Amino acid sequence: MCEERLYQPDFSCIFGKKYSNAFIYGQIDTLVWPIFIDIEKSDSLKKLLKFKNNKGREYFYHRKISLEDELVELSCSNIDIALIQAMNLGRDYGIENNDVLSVVKTKPKIFKAILSFNPSSETSEKDILTEIEEIESEIEVVGIALYPSFTKLDLNNDDNDTLKKLITLCKEKNYFIKIDVGNQYFPENFPEYTSYEKIKCFLSKTPDTIIILSGLDISGDFNLYYQLLKYYDNLWIEIDPRSFGGMTPTDCFSQLFKLKGFIQNCWHRILIGSATPTLEISQMVRGFLEAIENLTFSQRCILKTWAFRNVTRINSNVFKPILLEINPDAYKTVLEIKQTNVIETDSEIDIIYKIKLRSYSVTQLIYLTDLINQTLTDSLKKYPNAQSGELFVRTYHTTTSLIANEHEYGNYLDLHYMFAEISKKDSSQFLHTVKAMENRPDFNHYDHELASTYGHRQLVLPITNRKLDVGERENFYIVVTFGPRTFNLYVKIKVLKEK
Repeated sequence: MCEERLYQPDFSCIFGKKYSNAFIYGQIDTLVWPIFIDIEKSDSLKKLLKFKNNKGREYFYHRKISLEDELVELSCSNIDIALIQAMNLGRDYGIENNDVLSVVKTKPKIFKAILSFNPSSETSEKDILTEIEEIESEIEVVGIALYPSFTKLDLNNDDNDTLKKLITLCKEKNYFIKIDVGNQYFPENFPEYTSYEKIKCFLSKTPDTIIILSGLDISGDFNLYYQLLKYYDNLWIEIDPRSFGGMTPTDCFSQLFKLKGFIQNCWHRILIGSATPTLEISQMVRGFLEAIENLTFSQRCILKTWAFRNVTRINSNVFKPILLEINPDAYKTVLEIKQTNVIETDSEIDIIYKIKLRSYSVTQLIYLTDLINQTLTDSLKKYPNAQSGELFVRTYHTTTSLIANEHEYGNYLDLHYMFAEISKKDSSQFLHTVKAMENRPDFNHYDHELASTYGHRQLVLPITNRKLDVGERENFYIVVTFGPRTFNLYVKIKVLKEK
């Protein structure tokens, strides 16, 4: 059992309920070329593989592997899904969408499609949209790949109706747009079409579409384009081995993770692709795992959790939970809200609840703000004249504690992993390792210490004008250790009757 799964946060308060538990989703290789010895190839792909430079070397190096070889490599690397990508360079060589179709159809549960087009001004938007519709009827599509520096595609040409229609389609269908910056050894490359300025302008004009930059040179232009991630939330980056330039995958990932602010800015917007059959996904996974060994506990856990899963959040219609033996709803934190009593006098109303919750990792910081606000709102519906009072919440358990703090997701994760790191310390030197009253071994000194040191056993929150009267950034959590477990909260809402 991996530590990141034992100590995972409740991601629902960051990504929404569908993604509360990252581990119900599979890991994904986001870049695989449809080049296998036992799959028929298009004429364009045959020309690409025969294309050689003036020294007689192939422009597109590839290992001669079968589809079965690829499946073995994915399994070895604990990868559940591979995205098969086309390459439309606007030339007589490349990788056609039909090449992608041929591979994806063989294993539609494992392979998903990234199509590629050259939406130049002369290209018919009808032809592109029709082709997408035809392919969608046979396989699942997740994104569109563009190669502006080879096709001379101006991403910011407002007169290009075909490109605008393609962008609109991607927005409607939750397809990402992958832009290859052109760091490939093909002739006639025009880098001005993927310049920093061009990409920045394009991002500012397409804020509602996920844009993925691919093919960045880790030792070259990566640092330049990386700056854009700080300003554009819709920008993601794909790490793939095409431009490592003499570095091992371990060296590449290590260099990225040492970049100041990279993990903080990018942990939830990283994609990792192998460019198989150029390189094995196993080498990428090994390099990734070796590179994170020396990171902090929180950084190591968050990267191992999401780096190979981030793309699942782009399109929930395609990337569905794979752990079907457990209902995804089992990972919701609120199990039951039970109103146990209502006491009404001439001057006030007391409404009492028992709330049953569940944690689903060893140590978890669970977000309570929405639960508390919703309970208050529902309670006051019957009493329109009640304006002020107080909400009292208490935890019963000696290894839980109520926390008030800012809900910025980085701060939330820092707190969560700090609590997790404390709770996982070795308790063997303490006296609380003997047989407990319940006739079972107790060995959780740090769980009790954590609950006694941080937060409160209970919170009293003022109610003014029918709402909680708290600070703008105040949010509420409960830290739960020694789990997974179910536990209870006592909530009492006392409001005064207004005359």
